[in-house]
Amino acid sequence: MILLTWARIERIFKGQEERPDFFSKGSAVTIGSFDGPHIGHDVLFNEVLDASESCGYVPGVITFTHSLGGYKRPGAYEGDLSTLDQRLESFREKGMSFAVVIDFSAEFGKIKGQDFLRMLKESCCLRFLAEGRDFRCGYRGAFGMKEISDYSVCNGITAQFPEPVLFKGNRVSSSLIRSCIQRGDFCSAAEMLGHNYALDCSEIAWNCEGSQFTAERHSFLQALPADGEYDVVAILPENRMQMRLTAEPHFLRLEVPHGDTLPCIRAVEFICNDLGES
Repeated sequence: MILLTWARIERIFKGQEERPDFFSKGSAVTIGSFDGPHIGHDVLFNEVLDASESCGYVPGVITFTHSLGGYKRPGAYEGDLSTLDQRLESFREKGMSFAVVIDFSAEFGKIKGQDFLRMLKESCCLRFLAEGRDFRCGYRGAFGMKEISDYSVCNGITAQFPEPVLFKGNRVSSSLIRSCIQRGDFCSAAEMLGHNYALDCSEIAWNCEGSQFTAERHSFLQALPADGEYDVVAILPENRMQMRLTAEPHFLRLEVPHGDTLPCIRAVEFICNDLGES
């Protein structure tokens, strides 16, 4: 999968750089933070992949380094569901051919919706767009489903807005999954994510204290559960090891069975239990 920065898209749009050849037959994209990603996002991904297969477009994702909730409400935000590396790996596994990664800024936030889409149209040969029905883009979110549809009709773009995916009567969303994680309901979280919730530990420094490994809560960018004990699987370079994780006010603590020592911990995956809470 080819990665492009927004700065590169701007250079292509301004004629300062040649447009990559793989865009020559047009692109099909979906735009969003895709925090998770979750089964609601899968519907959008499938729309993009189906359009690409039938029309010969190159499939891709326009995304952000972090969930937009963290930019807009930094003081109240309670963490992403996934790191950028996890999301990019998910896009690769889905079959996306490229991803444009935007590092959101005040300057980017001032771009009008029609200008944003025009930049994608001219830089990426945008031909197909799939979005959720509540999706908005552009300055102050002024460009919604109606505006995007009108723009698409006038500019030779097919826009699709599939029905939302429901879980137990509620629309699947990153915020709904986040609330499940915070109360320890990892079964519901896993059903909506399509896999067990996993903390990316590739950049986390764990301190060894005998048979226990601890890491400070503030070192994680992802959503964490409330204080309590949880069944987890540590993802190691060559194997997986089931163990117990204790969430404390300031630390996460892993209890290694049999006093084993651990090499690099790549991720910690929370196991679904029948009770839904620990």
